[in-house]
Amino acid sequence: MPSTRDYEYLLECENVIGVDYDEDDHRVTVFVSQKRPRSVLGDADDVETRLTDAGDDVAVRVVDVGYGETKEGFDALSILEPVPEAAHGRQERHRPIPAGVSEINANSTAGTGGPYPARVAEAAGANGAWADDVEPGDLVRLSNNHVYARSDAADFGEAIRQPSPEDSGGPDDEVGELVGYVPIEDGALVDVAARSVDREQESESYYELEESWPTGVRREGYDDLRGETVTKTGRTTAVTSAEVEATSASVRVDFGERGSILFRDQLVTGYMSEPGDSGSPVFLEDGELVGLLFAGSAEQTICNRIATVEAELGVEVLAAEPDDGTSDERGSGERRGDESADVPVYATAMDHTVSVDLEAPEPTLESLEFADEIRRARPSR
Repeated sequence: MPSTRDYEYLLECENVIGVDYDEDDHRVTVFVSQKRPRSVLGDADDVETRLTDAGDDVAVRVVDVGYGETKEGFDALSILEPVPEAAHGRQERHRPIPAGVSEINANSTAGTGGPYPARVAEAAGANGAWADDVEPGDLVRLSNNHVYARSDAADFGEAIRQPSPEDSGGPDDEVGELVGYVPIEDGALVDVAARSVDREQESESYYELEESWPTGVRREGYDDLRGETVTKTGRTTAVTSAEVEATSASVRVDFGERGSILFRDQLVTGYMSEPGDSGSPVFLEDGELVGLLFAGSAEQTICNRIATVEAELGVEVLAAEPDDGTSDERGSGERRGDESADVPVYATAMDHTVSVDLEAPEPTLESLEFADEIRRARPSR
């Protein structure tokens, strides 16, 4: 069965900056920076000719992403300048700090702080790099590599500010340090980094979203999201929503001096972001956390799958802070609305002594002594 990667050769065509294969419809969606008539295209740049020459009998949909010119890729949003003004309240100093407000590396411009809490996993991520003093079980906040780690250019320990420097954040606004990231390179699956936290000044809330969100963390079934509505909260455009157009896209993203980088298995939605929104958490309509926003155009937004973020970096996104540093049972995909995840299950262990008069017509219970040890049994994962 074909997959999106089988059609990545179409990225060689002029103006093509993204492709996605829909298995259900046996259709390829091609995202172009500038839509041009076939009559002006050479065979090497004509998508339908390339497909025919390759023997691919597949339906084609061409989507203009709105640049109006030839581009090498979608924009990594928080490296663009000038950065638009922040939405009301997003540029302010927040303590405790919610996700979705202005936050970025002290040596950069403006971005968005993303999901918190995320817990460093016992097993290392597939591609995560971490500072030496980070230990399994530590809590961190997530955003993009190009927000916290300056597209691989930052050193561990560089300060993160809330609000961002572009929004008047100064040395007194430092809220953590860069402690982990996944390097940005061709074939990457995520644009993610992590900063250290002081739990007393962090909030597990998401600015201007429902208090019950996240209701869970999406870890499977991403192909089912095509056509679903998602919502993000971010520094520049606040709370916006769009429909998912692609679920396993291969896209090129422009990182300025780094050039165009190929990312795979990306979610593509309609427009819902501007420069400064990079790092925004993305949710389904029921509050399930599904993505991490990092790139886009005038018509589309690109998001990492949140399950891939976890696997690549080596973290577990939790729905709430653990009370004692142990696992939060709602952090592994269970929803707050699911009673099986919320209601404690109790088991009782008893030591007992029973005395019975065997000469009596019927056994008589003389005494029963309890030594109760009650423990909370977490739902199985």
